Amino acid sequence: MSSKAVVVRKTVTILDKIRKYYLKGEENVTLTEKQDEIRIRVYKAWNLMINYHSKEQAMAVIMNEYGCSRAQSYRYLTYAMSVFGNPIENHKEAEKYLISEDLIKSQQRSIKNKDEAAYLKAMGLRIKLGSYDKDKTQSFDPEKLKAQTYVLKVHPSVLASIEANKDGGVINFNNLDTEDVDFQEVKEDEDEEE
Repeated sequence: MSSKAVVVRKTVTILDKIRKYYLKGEENVTLTEKQDEIRIRVYKAWNLMINYHSKEQAMAVIMNEYGCSRAQSYRYLTYAMSVFGNPIENHKEAEKYLISEDLIKSQQRSIKNKDEAAYLKAMGLRIKLGSYDKDKTQSFDPEKLKAQTYVLKVHPSVLASIEANKDGGVINFNNLDTEDVDFQEVKEDEDEEE
């Protein structure tokens, strides 16, 4: 049996460094000259998008200003949305929040004025805005919770390890010398026909 552990080390990307730069501040994170150049381009892409440029328009400006390819300018836009968020979705959420606040104030006024029709209208609009009238329940599949039986064919050395611990000991299957193999799912009906 092999007891070698696989150590996975995540490489820190330029995007990770830029994100860290904005989270921790420029005094805590040092960027190389190239990383700072990319950070400025990502920030430029973000500025274009929050100033109501479409993705296509922002890409064209970045391509013209920095002389980069279409693919690279798209990458800068993607980085910008990854670091700062999607401005279109942010605008929608902000507008939705402001409208909801106005509807709450309208409901409060209608309660104060004892205007039940206005109250119900504001309530209906809030329900529609929050999509509370839509069915959001996820379909539940009880088959996924059903007990499963798996038949495994194991190497004799692995079987010996399992049998040595069958008295209730803990077996760490991560340290066993195993390999992934293709499998075929066998239905109970197919099994009975044979």
